[in-house]
Amino acid sequence: MVLLLGLQISRILRFTTGDVVREGKAVRLHLNGHQVDLPPRISALVGQRLELAEAAWQNNRSASTTPWLFPCSNPARPLSLQSMHIQLRKANLTGLAGRNTARLALATDVPASILAEVTGTSVHNAMRWATLAKRDWTDYIATRREPNA
Repeated sequence: MVLLLGLQISRILRFTTGDVVREGKAVRLHLNGHQVDLPPRISALVGQRLELAEAAWQNNRSASTTPWLFPCSNPARPLSLQSMHIQLRKANLTGLAGRNTARLALATDVPASILAEVTGTSVHNAMRWATLAKRDWTDYIATRREPNA
C-alpha cells in the first residue's frame, strides 16, 4: 500500500478490519470516505491479512475493542511503527523511498486535491508533489544547448 497508494506506514498500521471490504476475490480499502479497489495481487495479500486479523480479534475480543488489521502481540494496540521499520530493514526495504515514488507517480495522473485526499496529506504538500511531477524539460534543453567548455 506504500508503493501503490503512497500511504505512510504509520497510517497503514492504524487500519482496522472495518477499513477493508471483501467482495469475493476483490478487496476495497476505505480511505478518507472513499473506497479504493486494490489490484488482484494486493487484494489477495490484504485478504489474507484480514483473515488473520479477524481470527486474532475473535480470540482476544475481551482484550481489545478495536479489531486492528495489523495487531501487535498486545491485541489492544496496532503494530508499532518502530517494529515495522525493523522488519522492513531486515528485508532491505525502505518505506520513504517507495512512498515518495508512489506519490510522484500518482501526482502525474491525478489532481493535487485528489492526491491529498487519498494519501491523507495536506493540499499544500500534494501541490508540491504535482509541481515535482510536471514534465517540464526546458531547463534540461537549455543546458544541453550550451556549448561545452
